[in-house]
Amino acid sequence: MKIYNLKLTNYRNHSKLNLDFDDKLTLITGPNGSGKSNILEAIHLLSTGRSDRSRYDRDLIQYNKFFCTVAAKVSTGEEKFDLELQIIGSEKGGNLSIKKAKINKVAKSIQYFTGIFNSVLFSPEDIQLTTGSPSERRKYIDNLISQVDINYKRALNDYVKAVRQRNKLLENISQGTGGWDQIDFYTNQILTNGMLIQEKRGKMFKNIKSIIGDNGIKLGGEGTKLELEYKKNEISKERLEEYKNREIAAKTCLIGPHRDDFEIHFNKHNVSEFGSRGEQRTCVLALKLAEIEYIEKIKKERPVLLLDDIFSELDAKHQEAVLQTIEGQQTTITSTANLEFIKDKALRVVLLPIE
Repeated sequence: MKIYNLKLTNYRNHSKLNLDFDDKLTLITGPNGSGKSNILEAIHLLSTGRSDRSRYDRDLIQYNKFFCTVAAKVSTGEEKFDLELQIIGSEKGGNLSIKKAKINKVAKSIQYFTGIFNSVLFSPEDIQLTTGSPSERRKYIDNLISQVDINYKRALNDYVKAVRQRNKLLENISQGTGGWDQIDFYTNQILTNGMLIQEKRGKMFKNIKSIIGDNGIKLGGEGTKLELEYKKNEISKERLEEYKNREIAAKTCLIGPHRDDFEIHFNKHNVSEFGSRGEQRTCVLALKLAEIEYIEKIKKERPVLLLDDIFSELDAKHQEAVLQTIEGQQTTITSTANLEFIKDKALRVVLLPIE
């Protein structure tokens, strides 16, 4: 997979940006505040349809503007695509917005748009995969699988909507204002979609388990053992019936994929609870490298790699592991430093001024 050109309009601090990329390696440098991370975020947005850094799409629109556009020329296999994603703020204000997608200038649904172009983004904030909340890890799972499986994305959207509606009915039932006539419909919705989601999550973890184990040895030596454990909050007809009264009392769905999690174990201990900062970095890097191989296994092609100012966070051994990975696919790197050892490899170097 390749990205050849990126155009940003009113995207965060970029009023107008037109950027070309080298086929192999592009280095983007510039001071803090010049918008380096925003460029990589925009590229990754084309892959996942959502930002990892913002809760609301509206946050991506430049201050005092009403819309933003991310457009790119990319290729997947032998096919070339013009991708465009536009976010339009609601006239009602607040955090409301709508999102429109186009492929080769033809309007498409976000579900279909997601996954045409694949990328892996690695930034210092990814340490949250070990130190953050379960919701951060669920978002990571969803973004990864949605890139390679449109049915997963569809089931996830339907599941989230059904949980939201079912929670409203549980609240009504708890308050004695009805809801029994509709609860079975939404229970069946979350059961059908929830089981599909957890089946596909299970397959993803099975695929990545062996890869992350091998990566652990590469990064930490022969004595390093990394293991991935899927903490499934299993959804089934029996469990939904068992939890029915408790869910009514709590006014919320208590079981299902929206309560899943995963753990990374470093030499038998949960790195989130007992790992050092160095061990946590090793686990996140191993996971990100595994992400590349997972996408390649499914799509039969390496995704574009996006490295957001990570080298200052890595020791020499981990830097070398990343450098070896760079050569496997098209890569774009951002940095505030000169990174002379990268400049020797980069065929295109971009210096961003502060706007």
